[in-house]
Amino acid sequence: MMIAMSCKKDDDTTETFVERDRQEVYNENIVEIEEYLATHFYNYEAFDFDNEYSLANDDFEIVFDTIDESNSDKIALIDDPRLDYKTITKSGVDYKLYFLKVREGLGDTLHPLDAASTLYNGTTPDGESFDSAVTVGDGQPFNLTTVGLQGGVVTGFREGLIEFKTSDNFTDNTDGTTIYHNHGIGAVFIPSGLGYFSSSPSSAIPAYSPIFFRFSLISRSNTDYDLDGVPSNIEDLDGDGDGINDNTDGDSLVNFIDNDDDGDGVLTRDEVVKLDYNYGTLVEAEAHILNSDEILISIVAENDGTFTVNIVQLVDSNSDGTPDYLDSNAAN
Repeated sequence: MMIAMSCKKDDDTTETFVERDRQEVYNENIVEIEEYLATHFYNYEAFDFDNEYSLANDDFEIVFDTIDESNSDKIALIDDPRLDYKTITKSGVDYKLYFLKVREGLGDTLHPLDAASTLYNGTTPDGESFDSAVTVGDGQPFNLTTVGLQGGVVTGFREGLIEFKTSDNFTDNTDGTTIYHNHGIGAVFIPSGLGYFSSSPSSAIPAYSPIFFRFSLISRSNTDYDLDGVPSNIEDLDGDGDGINDNTDGDSLVNFIDNDDDGDGVLTRDEVVKLDYNYGTLVEAEAHILNSDEILISIVAENDGTFTVNIVQLVDSNSDGTPDYLDSNAAN
């Protein structure tokens, strides 16, 4: 239980804030969320499910509405076959996280340690919007995981997004806008314990309130939290989506925040090789073939109209199958 102290300005008396029990709040939240799902539907009739990766569907935006006498034939969200859930355990509570997968997407898979570019609208259950991004340039991309002073999204939003894939291509319009194709489209319904709980960043979100996000997942990008040259998602060595349980040298820092992963006294960035390749067009850059020991970091548009492919090579100097940055026995 967290206890915070605050002072009233009018009489300087001390006021004690006692945070509510997380299980008790969740029990209330899940009832509210499931009641919402049972009494609301979305505009599924505007989506072409027979041809879900059509150009027309690329512009689809989810809209929720209440079921009443005038539309009683609508399928409630709770009964929609595209509604699913998973269990997320946090602070000793098992949370049921519902997500609506209208379209999974055909592009890249998201890792919890990635950054993502997303069009989204965050609302409270009564429909009031507290945050949104309607164009890809609005504050994008953002980290999915909070690490130190580098902020990320709330747990429930991250766990919803990683169930989807990004766009696989795009079209640049003559007016300067870009249309993305075949991206994931969905929504997630978040109990407050996987959201802001008692500490809302906006007056639009009451304390302990569930929050909902509707979104289109556009793209992913690498993070490198420890600036060691190796993307953070690669430092999830067992590939379970949890970088916290990967610690090669057994010190106090897990790999994705450790700049000397094998503890040999040589910084990781000095045990890998950075490679850059320049191409005249984006098509050529995207067609670059990686060797088995290479990882794509990014493709950067240069001022001269060319494109640079940034790569890191994981060197294995003793050919034992373990890259030098994870091998304290490797010669340096």
